[in-house]
Amino acid sequence: MKVLFAVDGSEHSLAAVAQVGSLLNSERDQVALFCAPPSKFFTSASADKTVLERARRSLVDAIFAEARKRLPEPLQAKAETIIADQHDARNGIPAAADAWQAGLIVVGARGLGRFERLLVGSVSRAVVHSSQIPVWVSRASGTSAGAARALQVLLTCEDPQQECKHASLLDKLSWPAGSVCHVLSAIPSLFAGNVPEWLQQQARSPDVEEMVKAWAREHDEEIASTRIKLESFTGKLPPVFSRYETEVVEGEPSATVLSQITKQKIDVVLVGAHQKSRLSSALLGSTSDAVLNHAPCSVVVVPLPAR
Repeated sequence: MKVLFAVDGSEHSLAAVAQVGSLLNSERDQVALFCAPPSKFFTSASADKTVLERARRSLVDAIFAEARKRLPEPLQAKAETIIADQHDARNGIPAAADAWQAGLIVVGARGLGRFERLLVGSVSRAVVHSSQIPVWVSRASGTSAGAARALQVLLTCEDPQQECKHASLLDKLSWPAGSVCHVLSAIPSLFAGNVPEWLQQQARSPDVEEMVKAWAREHDEEIASTRIKLESFTGKLPPVFSRYETEVVEGEPSATVLSQITKQKIDVVLVGAHQKSRLSSALLGSTSDAVLNHAPCSVVVVPLPAR
C-alpha cells in the first residue's frame, strides 16, 4: 500500500508518522512525506526571492529529516518527499495523494482539549471531507518509531452484509502481535427518536399494548439476526489479529461507538463515510462526524459509495 504522511513539523504530525509507520511493511509498502510550508514564513516583500526559496527548502528539509526519524529504519531511506506547490495544505494533501496514487492519507490531530469540536483542526477535517481515499486522523501519544505494542481496534459495522466495506483496510496493515479487533453493530432502541418518554409512560390500551409487543418481537428478532450476521461476517475477516470480538449494542450509533471506545480502551476506530459523488466532497454522516470530532483515539475515515 502507498501511504502519504502529511507533516508540518508539529508534534502531532510527527506522532502520526510514528504510529502508522509502525504498522507498515517495508517490503510491500511505499511511503511519501508531504509538506506544505507555512505561508506566513514567505510573505516578506523586501526579501530576495532566491533567499526566500533557500529558506523555504531548508525549512522543509528539516521537517522531512525529523519525520524520517519517526519511521521504522527500513522505511527511512525509501521514503519519498513531496513539497506543495502552493501553501494550501487543505487542497494540497488530497491532490498530492491523488497524483501519487496513494491508498491512505495520514494526518495528525491536535491533542485533547476542553472544547471537543476543535480537536480535529481545520486542515485534518478538510482533508477528511474532500479525500476520495481513507484518511487516518492520528491521536497518538508516542513520537518515536520502535516496537509497536498490541492495539485495540474498533471496526464499526452498520450492516455486516452491506455497510462494512471499509474492513478491507484491515488486511493492508501489519498489526502488532496480540492486537484485538472489536467489531460493533449498533441497533437503535425500540422507541429511539420516535416516541417521547412521557408518552411511553402513559397507560396503554389493549390495542396499543399488542402493537408494542409486536414491535418488541420484531426488535428482538432484528438484534438476533444482526448478531448472527455479524459473527458470520467476522469469521470471513483476514486473520491479522490475535482475535476478533463481536458485539451488538442497542442505542444511538454515535453515542454507542464513543461509549465502546472508552469501555474497550480503543486505540484506533474505523468508520465509513458515504459520499454523494466523485465530484462532491465526502459527506460525513452523523456517526462518522461525531466519532471524528469526539473520539479520544485515532480515527480512520473510509469513503464509501453513495447509498
